[in-house]
Order: sequence, then structure tokens, then C-alpha cells
Amino acid sequence: MKKFFISLILASSVIISSFAAGHITKAQKENAIECLGHYTATAVLPADTVEVKDIEIALAASKVIREYLNKEGIKNDEINKGMNVYVDKVYGKPFNKKKNSECNKSTYELIPGSKEEIEKLSRTIYQG
Repeated sequence: MKKFFISLILASSVIISSFAAGHITKAQKENAIECLGHYTATAVLPADTVEVKDIEIALAASKVIREYLNKEGIKNDEINKGMNVYVDKVYGKPFNKKKNSECNKSTYELIPGSKEEIEKLSRTIYQG
């Protein structure tokens, strides 16, 4: 009986710690993938329609978000499918400054250290 309780406690600890480890919710995953689509669409806008800094941030954020989602166990097929849905929706439309601010905020909140990492990566893209 003592072994049963010890096993139960260990199993509970593992389950609780896996939730405490920061796994993302379905809503967070969907938002991150949508923002990945936004950043991907931004990165291919004509240079005269968006500031270079926004393109650099978009490229860097795309990399950081994709790496994070992969670490969370989300397969590239699922990421690409969701990302492409958003890209198709906004293709050919002008830069969405409001969506960009929303994605920046949600990305920085979701991914620890992402703001610093994105800023660091963005400075290496066009040597800015």
C-alpha cells in the first residue's frame, strides 16, 4: 500500500510539473501561428511600403516563434498550414501596424526572452 501512495505522489508531481513547465494553451498556439503568418507576410512586403526595421523584426520574430513552437512539440506541418492560412488572407494588403503591435506584445509575453532575442537577431539581418 505504501508503494502505491508513493507511486501516486510521484505521478501527480510529474503531471503538475508538466503543466507548470509552461506548455502553451491551444489559444496561445493559434495566436502564435497567426502572428507567424503576419510576420511572414510582412517580411515579403515591398520595401517601399514598410520600414526596413519592421521587416527585420518580422524575419527575426518568425525564427524565434517557429523555434519556440517546435520546442513545444508542434510539428512544422501544423505550423505551416496555420501560417499559410493567415498569409493567404492578407497577401497583397498593406502593412498592418495594429496587428504588428498586437503580435509583438503577445510574442514577448508568451516566449521568455523573446524581445531581446528578436532585437538581437534583427540587427544582424541587414547589419542594422
